[in-house]
Amino acid sequence: MIPRVPVATLPTPLAPAPRLSEDLGLEVWLKRDDLTGLGLGGNKARPLDYLLGDALAEGADYFVTGGGPGSNWVLMAAIAARSRGLKVEVVLFGTHEAPEVGCLRLLKRLPGVGITFTGTPARHSVDALLESVSSHLRERGHRPYTVGRGGAGPVGALGYVMAVDEMDEQLAFQGIEVPTIWLAAGSCGTQAGLVAGHRRPDRRPRHIVGVSVHRPVEECRQRIVSMSDAALDLLEVDERPPVDWTVLDALCPEPEPVSAAARLMIDTEGIYLDREFGSPALAALVERSDQVKGPVVFVVTGGVPSLFVGSAAT
Repeated sequence: MIPRVPVATLPTPLAPAPRLSEDLGLEVWLKRDDLTGLGLGGNKARPLDYLLGDALAEGADYFVTGGGPGSNWVLMAAIAARSRGLKVEVVLFGTHEAPEVGCLRLLKRLPGVGITFTGTPARHSVDALLESVSSHLRERGHRPYTVGRGGAGPVGALGYVMAVDEMDEQLAFQGIEVPTIWLAAGSCGTQAGLVAGHRRPDRRPRHIVGVSVHRPVEECRQRIVSMSDAALDLLEVDERPPVDWTVLDALCPEPEPVSAAARLMIDTEGIYLDREFGSPALAALVERSDQVKGPVVFVVTGGVPSLFVGSAAT
């Protein structure tokens, strides 16, 4: 079992959403993983519990990762690593001329954090440069721990394997059966962890729906299968019952339904959703609310810093 360093404040609340439920005609509960306590909160705190545990067990002195200038993952990873005494190097796609707003503005103000830009807007440009930065650190005698975009991988997925146990306890306390879990899928690590968590023996059957906002659906499926298998390998789980899960395509959503979903959540439940992940996921649930078997747990994944990107008009 991978060692764990608790940077997330757990458990996060599982709260009813009565006004949203009334609007959708579907019973909805909110898993408030925007309230994980690390930095400004968000779902990335759970995988960081295990990634930092693994990094420190390996004797790392640097945490190396990357993403976009507005990446909540990068900001939370940097905050978590610094809080445990590690120096940080991050690789961001884009250029130094990127607007200093949201996550990037906060990231630049963290001590002990180096930033390298790839010079191109392509997301995948981060991947090769991550290894280059890590190699350079090793040449200088350092011990970098390198994590890909979004923190997605078998170790990070353990955070949401364990979140299944947390949700099971909370749902049992509420006395409700939830057949559907609904969430945004970006790097797919969160959904992979939830799938792996339900693939352990004696788990309640649930339909786990991810709404893909960054990657083609087939790529998401392959990543989820691979990461969930590898996470269960780490846990030495041999018996792996099948799980009902799917990925929906939201790569190019219409802007109005996404904006309407964000307004609906704040108007009914007083919760802000980011426009890149949470709002498209809720928009997909709104569109399909008459087809979904409820009650449903909607995972609020966070992303607060992205709310401050752009002008007040956007």
